[in-house]
Amino acid sequence: MSFFVDPTFALANIPYFTLFRFQLYRVITSPLVCSSILNLFFAFMGFMNHGVKLEQSMGSALFGVLFFKLTIFTNLLFLVVSILLYGLTNNDGYLAGVSVGVWTVLLSIIATECAQAPPNSKRKLFFLEIPVLYYPLVLLALFSLFAGFKLAYCLGVAVGYLQGFGKLDRWKVKVETARKWESERGCLRGFYSRAGYISVSSASGPNAWAEGSGGGGNNESSSGGGGGGPVAVRAPSDPGASSSTPSFPSSGGQSLGGGSKRGLLSRGSKSPKTKEERAALLERAAERRRQQRDEGDSAV
Repeated sequence: MSFFVDPTFALANIPYFTLFRFQLYRVITSPLVCSSILNLFFAFMGFMNHGVKLEQSMGSALFGVLFFKLTIFTNLLFLVVSILLYGLTNNDGYLAGVSVGVWTVLLSIIATECAQAPPNSKRKLFFLEIPVLYYPLVLLALFSLFAGFKLAYCLGVAVGYLQGFGKLDRWKVKVETARKWESERGCLRGFYSRAGYISVSSASGPNAWAEGSGGGGNNESSSGGGGGGPVAVRAPSDPGASSSTPSFPSSGGQSLGGGSKRGLLSRGSKSPKTKEERAALLERAAERRRQQRDEGDSAV
């Protein structure tokens, strides 16, 4: 679409249009625009390395809420800082500043994921191994070195740290609310059974960062625990569909206790588990056969 019409000017968070023209939708739509295909590709790779672990730990519904939560908080903070700088310097350039692109919220997600990861773990950046807590700062410094300083990126990392350390839990969606969304009458009932969707019940929590962990209960195991990676996710299975395996085979051999097809050992809802129970059943079967022989002899 950008080959014909550039949507950046219409969707980006620009303080002059967001506040003075009251175009508040820009606070939500700013991450939907990327400056180039290459930028989008690297953003996708960054999400697969970091966002997937966070989604596996909390579930797809809560992760979607987190995405928009970080977007809104970062853009609101960007507007506040821009207005303050404009008031202090009387420079109109701060009103024309731009917060746009998925990297703004992606850096925030990376900071959140690193803040919640095990403190002794490390992230690999090229050939360097960086402590997990400082990885977002190193990534931000690398971005600033090649693309120049961007206020929105810095604020995104700051908001991500606040979220990761629990400073924004006041605006956190409860797990019970997400379960209602995923119920039969919820708004997410159409996504619950789809492949790739991680329900709240199958989210793995802190185990998503464990070595070789693939995340929630509906996921395949993944290799490597450092930066993570894409994993195959199955749809949630119905636990009631599995049936217990009988203790005795249903065919082969002659059943005890007469000509019944099921046999004496198959009767009842429970199969004998201990040796004592099996011996008691065998003894009762032998007793019944002796009684039948005695009755036959007396009849003769």
